[in-house]
Amino acid sequence: MTKHESAGIASVGRNVIIALLVIHLLPVWIFTYFPTQDGASHIYNSYVLKEYHKHENYRLREVYELRLTLFPNWMSHAFLALLMYVFPPIICEKILISLCIGLLPLSLFYFLNSVQKRNAIFGLVGFIFAYNYLLHMGFYNFVLSMSLFFFTLGYWWKRRNELTIANIGMLYALLIATYLTHYQSYATLMMALTFFSVSLPLYEALRITWGYRKISGDDEKSLASSLKSFAWKLKPTFLFLVSMLPAYFIMISYFLDRPRRAGGHKGFEWLKEYFFSMKSLVSFRDEHILIGRVLLVVFVIAFLLTLINKVCNVYKFRRSSESEDTNKRLWTRIVRRSDLFLLLAIILTVMYFKFPWVGYGGGWINDRIHLYIFLVVLPFFSIGLHKYIKYAMAGIIITLSLWHLGYNVQTYYLLNKDIDDAVSSLGMLDNHTILTSRPEEWNGISDSLGWKPKYVAPFGHLECLLAVENGIAYLDNYEAHTDHFPVRFKERDYSAESAPGERWITDYAPDHLILWRTEYDEIEELEDDFEPIHSNNHNRLYRRKRASPDENLWGGRNTIKFDMQNHDGQTAPDHIAIYEDTVYIDGRYGWLTHSEREEFTSESNLPEPYRDGVWGEEDGVFRVALPNGEYEVTCYFSSDGSEPLEMNLIANGEKKIKKLRIPAKYETVERSYNVTITDERLTQVIFSGGRGRYERWGWSGCAIERN
Repeated sequence: MTKHESAGIASVGRNVIIALLVIHLLPVWIFTYFPTQDGASHIYNSYVLKEYHKHENYRLREVYELRLTLFPNWMSHAFLALLMYVFPPIICEKILISLCIGLLPLSLFYFLNSVQKRNAIFGLVGFIFAYNYLLHMGFYNFVLSMSLFFFTLGYWWKRRNELTIANIGMLYALLIATYLTHYQSYATLMMALTFFSVSLPLYEALRITWGYRKISGDDEKSLASSLKSFAWKLKPTFLFLVSMLPAYFIMISYFLDRPRRAGGHKGFEWLKEYFFSMKSLVSFRDEHILIGRVLLVVFVIAFLLTLINKVCNVYKFRRSSESEDTNKRLWTRIVRRSDLFLLLAIILTVMYFKFPWVGYGGGWINDRIHLYIFLVVLPFFSIGLHKYIKYAMAGIIITLSLWHLGYNVQTYYLLNKDIDDAVSSLGMLDNHTILTSRPEEWNGISDSLGWKPKYVAPFGHLECLLAVENGIAYLDNYEAHTDHFPVRFKERDYSAESAPGERWITDYAPDHLILWRTEYDEIEELEDDFEPIHSNNHNRLYRRKRASPDENLWGGRNTIKFDMQNHDGQTAPDHIAIYEDTVYIDGRYGWLTHSEREEFTSESNLPEPYRDGVWGEEDGVFRVALPNGEYEVTCYFSSDGSEPLEMNLIANGEKKIKKLRIPAKYETVERSYNVTITDERLTQVIFSGGRGRYERWGWSGCAIERN
């Protein structure tokens, strides 16, 4: 074959790969929604991560806290949060899913080119595995980590004998990225790297010591020289294992830190059926099982062709003059370095059948291993009998990938009709409110499909989409019930036996409720407190009834005055006493949040109502129900005399007071601002925002005057 012919074939190969990439990414972009089970939840929690620092999002800051430590499952959330500064949330998810789908085949091509270039056509398998069950579950971190796994393994393989400081640094960058994406892929990667770093020198040792039929004097010298050379080749292995000590420490530390869960093993029959039906490719419908089984047959054929190719190579070797000139044993012509990938696949298969389905803080362990088994074995295959056999194999794989994609596209088209209907109440929720749903996760029948999706629940967390970009706290946020993600509920006791999130449902009365149609008959208790504002074929949206402002608060005056004070203090004349635990009553006044606050009394001769007050370190939210109109609000701030304070105040989403410093003397500072009420509520968020000496806020009172 001439160089021009080789270049032409390579060009055709690149064009085919580009065309397949475009075709496989089209479904992500031509449909409004990419149906997944947990995808909407990841969008919402990434939004919380992005918006949490804004004090006007008092509901988010009150209900959630951020887990800002380096642990797995960070990558997709951080990536989505950063993208949300530029793109709408749905577009951000599409970009992430495009990376999940597109990077897997590309990583396989890179991996196979690094290990065995003649096997590059098997990178086409990545297009089939890109649309896997775990992607449709919304496990974006794991799917991304698969690509990082093969990029990292391919990078190490190419440079395993050249472990310079730069190469080790790059390797660690890839390892850390994998760890921050998903722990199971990181642990599997560390196992694979260790396996190859040890087994490759052993393979070389066997070739040197047992690779000769008989050893003559010259061969003894050659053997001694080879052993000396082998000992020198052990240096990269030793350097690698030593340099990986921090990576091993990370892996073991996280493993030991995870809570143990008893049981969780799937039965052998379930594992066997899942394995041979290629269920890791099946998401919504069983028609994909046939595609998986055909693919499994392709793997079996590739395995047989590899054996045939080995036999043919041995036959050619024995008939050649080289067999008489060399003193090496025949097995050295059969067993290759690439055969170690078959051994690794066998190890993973044993792990698949032995490991629990859930444990050490995570689940779907067998499903994840199943995907790796059929991808790490690819370098083992050798079907170089004839170029047309390779073309046929490539054609079959491409056909299977398009067949697989076709079923998914049909499912996406139908499910998008249902999802459009299910989230038709987008934009109807009030800002900075609390949302809950019944049931917490709904896995019902798809009207468009005519049946219930088989393995993935595409409606499971769609309520999360309603809460994005509105500062809404969602009480049934499953991610915040765990410690696997950057967002979790505040003050949650992870050792408690109570149900996750139970405290929040009881402490916070939701402002909105999504009622899925499976519970339409259980609404009697809702009618007194909620009113329906929207309905569709899948759910109903309810809003809590709101009381009108209580005109009796004014007492015939033009001003309402609040004295924030100690329970034992004396309320100033014509003032309403506000204590640290005065809870907001709809239509009246009070603290809207449950954040910790304390009362203080100043040891000064300041006049009431400035002698005492309420202070806190967390944001405090004070609400007063007012008729719509123009108002002037005057706030009085003072300290308890122990340390200076910093005041910031947001009124109905607009910052009115910025970085007001209150000295540690017994002084009172007064500030006024004007506000227009349009929704019969004045919500004031007070916070410190300072550091060091200015970490608290102190509020002595306020007066609200009608203009």
